[in-house]
Amino acid sequence: MPRTSRPMQVHPIVLRHVEVVRVTDVTPNLRRITLGGDELAAGTMGDGFERPPFRSDGFDDHVKIVLPAADGTVPHIGTQQEKRFAWNPEALARTRDYTVRAWNPEARTLDLDVVRHDHGLAAAWAFRARPGDQIHVAGPKSCALRNDEAEWHLLVGDETALPSIGRWLEEAPEATRGHAIVEIPTAADRQDIPTAADVEIEWLVRGDVPAGMSTQLFDAVQRVRMPDRRVYAWVGGEALTIAPIRRYLRSGLGLPKEDVEVTGYWRRPKAAVDDRGPRDDAERLAPASPGGDAETSMELLHEVHEMTELAPPIVTRAAVTLGIGPLIATGVSTPDELGRETGADPARLRLLLDAMTALGLAEREGDRYRNTARGGILMEESSLEALSLDNPANREALALVDLVDVLRSDDSSPCLGASPWRARRAADTALDDAHQDRSADLLQYVIDPLAKLAPVAEARTLAVVGDAAPYVASHIAGGRTVQLPGAGEAEWPAYDCAVLVGALEGRADDDALGLLRTAFAAGSALVLAEHTTDRAAADDHVAEHALTSLAVTGMVPRSSGRIGELLRAAGAAEVETTTLGWGFGAYGSVTVAHA
Repeated sequence: MPRTSRPMQVHPIVLRHVEVVRVTDVTPNLRRITLGGDELAAGTMGDGFERPPFRSDGFDDHVKIVLPAADGTVPHIGTQQEKRFAWNPEALARTRDYTVRAWNPEARTLDLDVVRHDHGLAAAWAFRARPGDQIHVAGPKSCALRNDEAEWHLLVGDETALPSIGRWLEEAPEATRGHAIVEIPTAADRQDIPTAADVEIEWLVRGDVPAGMSTQLFDAVQRVRMPDRRVYAWVGGEALTIAPIRRYLRSGLGLPKEDVEVTGYWRRPKAAVDDRGPRDDAERLAPASPGGDAETSMELLHEVHEMTELAPPIVTRAAVTLGIGPLIATGVSTPDELGRETGADPARLRLLLDAMTALGLAEREGDRYRNTARGGILMEESSLEALSLDNPANREALALVDLVDVLRSDDSSPCLGASPWRARRAADTALDDAHQDRSADLLQYVIDPLAKLAPVAEARTLAVVGDAAPYVASHIAGGRTVQLPGAGEAEWPAYDCAVLVGALEGRADDDALGLLRTAFAAGSALVLAEHTTDRAAADDHVAEHALTSLAVTGMVPRSSGRIGELLRAAGAAEVETTTLGWGFGAYGSVTVAHA
């Protein structure tokens, strides 16, 4: 998820074998499954790794449950590794994510609330579960704690978000203030949730309106009078339904993005109108598993044809930038209406809407358009952050279209002008801020393990250089002195350990070498977090970033091996690459060097 102002904890991903301890029907449409077992405690796993105790400290923590077939069998689930779990895709297809409604460390039990559906693996299992049934759970892999710095909280969601909202209410301290809005299927699904917080709970009964089709939540949020103080908003539910709420909170009220968390817990089926309600196989959707192994020549031809299309990435980015999906979700759905809201000419906009329809991102009825499940994905926060061309860093990345010219030269894309990339960033505050924000978003899942690295944890004085330096400094300081020298400064203040984030990207070898020598002149330990090309041949996202970096900066991105060579040339006696957290993402590994 995008960066949040909630304190973040990252945990190893561990698969645990547990059993059903208790089954309780909380309301007609909600069943609570209580799980327990010895593997929730610390111990040693069969492969020799130490198993940490189960932890759940965040109100919206979730675990992944592995659902057995009707006969109780499951395929090989995967392989436990030291800090993560390598899933067997066949077993991963039988997993669903559920919120930890409650965690009792003394009794070693955790509660999961499952919404009744007519269809779905998890609902089918939960509503036939009995004490003694066996199941596997993994997670939580991370915990985002309650934001206690906010002065007022807004909690919004349908019944799938009620476990998170209920836990928040039960755990919030007495001085906490806010407002909660919950949509439920029937009046009988209202819960009596004890809370010490000063929070009004507003219940909305959906009644005959199909799940995921009501506008009640959005209407109710617009009626709330927000206080003139710091507000933190948390919203969960059907992705298309809650998208307008995000737009209203962020654009309408101007709340900072780190204080607004809007999470799609499930998505409507592909049909726009479906009276079956939310299905657990649509909640927290994972990518579909591959179909079969046989590929015909026609299938290969189709795949290559799709890979060569230029329109889809441009159409999706234009739609996200203009906010087409959220506007349609609020009823602004004709070309004329959308034109007035976006400032685009309706006749020209119709061409974009037709392209969205052809790509399955929208559907047309007469002169009105409506969102599809596929289009709903474009309204999620991760899509908005990655695709909106209002973000200067995203717009800059369009230089990739000049790749041929870049490959045939020793420079960056000609559309960016003659100035070097770092000079452009220095002259353009918005562009630099966008890159700083992007690095901070990428760092949030590794900042905790970064702070625990021996060179960082043992240092008495620290220096942080490069992207997101204030963000990194605030999370690793721990009451110690942290310096923020500029990468271009000729002399840095003395330190025990320096953390460099993205400091080498876009620099020629001579420039990078000079920077590293300046760093070693002030201290003896360096930790470098850099985008590398190590996994480019296996990961298309890494490959895309490498090519985009080349087009934007004109400099060939480096492998971790090449970074090590530069460090040794700068005076490092010891260089090693170490994994942070689960090892995922751009900063899943860092280079540690000692002079």
